[in-house]
Amino acid sequence: MSGETWRGTLQIAKETVPGTPVPATRRLYVREPNFVDEPEARFWKFATTTRDNTRGMTLGPAVVSGQFSVPISSDEIIELLLLGVQGSVVPTGTTAKLWTFLSGGVDLDSATFEWHDGAHVHVIDGCRVQQLRIAGSANGENLVTADVYGLAIADGTLTPALAERTPRFFEGWETKLYIDNFGTTPGTTVVPGTLINWDVTIGNNLGRKYTADNVNEQNSMPFGELAVEATLMFEAAPATSLAEYGIFKNATKRVIRLEFGNNEVIAATDHHFVTVDLPGAWSAATLSGEDAGTRTYEFTYGYVYDPALGAGCRVRAQNARATAYAA
Repeated sequence: MSGETWRGTLQIAKETVPGTPVPATRRLYVREPNFVDEPEARFWKFATTTRDNTRGMTLGPAVVSGQFSVPISSDEIIELLLLGVQGSVVPTGTTAKLWTFLSGGVDLDSATFEWHDGAHVHVIDGCRVQQLRIAGSANGENLVTADVYGLAIADGTLTPALAERTPRFFEGWETKLYIDNFGTTPGTTVVPGTLINWDVTIGNNLGRKYTADNVNEQNSMPFGELAVEATLMFEAAPATSLAEYGIFKNATKRVIRLEFGNNEVIAATDHHFVTVDLPGAWSAATLSGEDAGTRTYEFTYGYVYDPALGAGCRVRAQNARATAYAA
């Protein structure tokens, strides 16, 4: 008997024309991929002199979305950043490849996903990332979760024989925090012994635009305003925590860097890493937290566009990958 969930998989390819499906070119290693089609069900009631007056039912156009997660990885995050932060990015470097993604543009890539749910294969086209969430802790996992919007979902087949690989992931403890003055170079001042957990969301506020073309799917996916927010939990005792509380009360802008990895060598002094640079300001502070029997402070952070950085958020990933969407 087939249908076991362990049979599931997810594959991806970049589309040339958004919404025109193409065969997959890369196998993804993700957790619990899930896609749904949720058109509005319209049950029609009429004046029939009876209580059982529902006499018809139709469906509105397709409303396709999905979600999956993956432990943070300099290799495995590239396609998610192309779909959710900035499209058409190419890396720099010879052996070590540095990919730099600046938020706020309107050039997100569009992709086709092939999803085997364990029982059947579905092809989802016109996919972009509505929201990326990076959340982890020093003694736990560090996961990237992608919320995806698509244009259409249909039965299909898996592109066969895509190459396997051994994926590389970073643990939660492989994290460093930097805090610097707004407008200065991110990653200058490391803050040790303070960060306990983190939760960063980068949202695109994608829309669903429908036009009357006698087609049961949306016509396009308009880009909304950028939304970036973070929540960081600090150990309260370090002087930095109290200082940042004072900075919050003075509405002083900061630039935060979260650095993940930077332990595994690519070549010479170059290492695998992911950095998330967040220019902005603290918007709230909760002083009543507790972790492992000690006091914690939880700070909420919102982005402010930084002219020096050229974005409201920047994500960099360094690896040995020369191209995206390839095995």
